[in-house]
Amino acid sequence: NYNQICHLELLPMPSMLLYTPIEPMNYHDDHKAGPKTKKWPNWPASAYEEVGNPLVTKGESFFNEARKLYFEEQPDGTKLIDEFLEVYKNRPDPVNLCGIRVNHAMALFLAVKKIEPTLVIESGVNAGVSTYFIRAASPTTKIFAIDPMEEPICEQGVRWIDPSSKTTNYTGKNFVDLVDLDWKGMVEKREIDPDTTLVFLDDHLHTFKRIAAVMNLGVRHIVVEDNYKMNEGATPNDKRSTPKQMFFGKQWKKEGDWLFSNLVAYAEFPPIIPPIMSQSTDKRKEAGGFMHSSDENKDIVHPILRPDLNDGDLKTYKSIAAFLSIDPSLKDRMDYMQFMNYNQICHLELLPMSSILLYQ
Repeated sequence: NYNQICHLELLPMPSMLLYTPIEPMNYHDDHKAGPKTKKWPNWPASAYEEVGNPLVTKGESFFNEARKLYFEEQPDGTKLIDEFLEVYKNRPDPVNLCGIRVNHAMALFLAVKKIEPTLVIESGVNAGVSTYFIRAASPTTKIFAIDPMEEPICEQGVRWIDPSSKTTNYTGKNFVDLVDLDWKGMVEKREIDPDTTLVFLDDHLHTFKRIAAVMNLGVRHIVVEDNYKMNEGATPNDKRSTPKQMFFGKQWKKEGDWLFSNLVAYAEFPPIIPPIMSQSTDKRKEAGGFMHSSDENKDIVHPILRPDLNDGDLKTYKSIAAFLSIDPSLKDRMDYMQFMNYNQICHLELLPMSSILLYQ
């Protein structure tokens, strides 16, 4: 009488996920491939492919190729940066006081272009500017725009509403949280495909728990807009839940290890220019979310352009600033906000969830 009785030693489950309907995923060694450390010339930060560091990376993400993808000439003679700048110049709210600006708009625009999702679920809409960039990047993708508020915060006036019939607005009185959508029903009806869905998190909820919940829905790609550093954040949840915090904070090592082991790839999008380019005299914002000329830059990735070191990059930066009617010195507060607003926006490619465990 013998039936291959076996012993399984499981990965530890983070305590904050215990007793919830979220199932841990299996880790496969074949997803460990990749460089252990990434260094850049004339830049103080290094990216490590292991938890416990201020700057973590894993696998291959298109965010790592941002300069090439945006600035190399395409077969038709155009550059993606030119398309993006035209879109950015015509954004519905030029200031977007409580929303994304140049760096994060570039990241979101590129993510939609490269992933080519059939559906983007945007959790946190506010004034609708991020919806605008998603639609500009893809005229064919479905969009679920989700926000409990009827109107934007920060006195941003009227929310931009995508006129496309491919966008469904779960906002205000029609609000349905992303985890409460009828995922199982929509999948069974083939209305959505989680494998080709991108979730964009900009809701200032507990990001780690949101990521874990999205894993359980079978989604493979997440972009986290507010990826705050240690001891930074606009809300209590912002200060204790971002991937960057989970990967570096000793108090969250179990959570960081669990998340890292369930990823195919993780990368933070590079800012377009280094903070040293700002001549603003304003103090650094304590809550974070903005670069400052005094930053040591030991925990952010190498910028796309180095106008501080390269004459060609300086010419490119000045050309971009002029196109957007921005003073390249960034002395003015509004100009400073456009280029220095940066919160380590990141892309996570998740390991696939077993179909047996979905929606449990």
